[in-house]
Amino acid sequence: MKRPLYERIACDLRRRITSGKLPVGQLLPTEAALCKRYGVSRHTAREALRRLRDAGLITRRRRAGTTVSASSASMKFSLPLNSAEDLFRYASGTRFLIESRGVIRAGPAEAKVLRCRPGQAWFRILGTRKQRGSRLPFALTTVYLHETLSALGRRLPQSGALIYTRVEEALGTRIAWIDQSMEAVTLDAQPAQRLRARAGGCALRVRRYFYDANERLLEVSDSLHPAGRFAYAMRLRRDKPEGSASRP
Repeated sequence: MKRPLYERIACDLRRRITSGKLPVGQLLPTEAALCKRYGVSRHTAREALRRLRDAGLITRRRRAGTTVSASSASMKFSLPLNSAEDLFRYASGTRFLIESRGVIRAGPAEAKVLRCRPGQAWFRILGTRKQRGSRLPFALTTVYLHETLSALGRRLPQSGALIYTRVEEALGTRIAWIDQSMEAVTLDAQPAQRLRARAGGCALRVRRYFYDANERLLEVSDSLHPAGRFAYAMRLRRDKPEGSASRP
């Protein structure tokens, strides 16, 4: 699969940073300059810079420009979270490597996670998620697809598939809303071994539920992130109190 333009631009800039051609402290070209150099839109240039920022390589400040802040990428994957589209970038900006797949019948514990009755059929996919260019996984993920999507689950390529887009295409529908829960957990020995992390260490468990406009549950993802490899970044706007006057 051909990589998006913003990824290719980000990789080119990353190579220049890690090789020292763009040293720490140096200003990067402006978005307009990057658009001219690579022949892309401002949106594409901005997305490439966002990748570098999430990797900890650059710092962007309004009016001050974009500065190289590190010569090597952080192991941590940082996900800006301000909208549902940001959640989709979690998948589009990383690689999901499928290790096993098949139809299962939900036991009592899985039925609780999947919000279904025990014995209901689901297509389960197990794998790890990595940043592009990294060998160390930052998440151990289990994806459950509605039983009507079993054929789709079997057709998915072993690496790099964007599952939610395939679900929308297969059903001719759109994922309308996402329910997400997060909790701090302790890593058991088996998942810790697969993640090459310390057993008994801390982890963040993130579960996402993908629904269509008729509130039909199409997909569930259950991901474990070892401490130090994943972070959310959120910017929240505070509404003005009713009746408050704007400052001059």
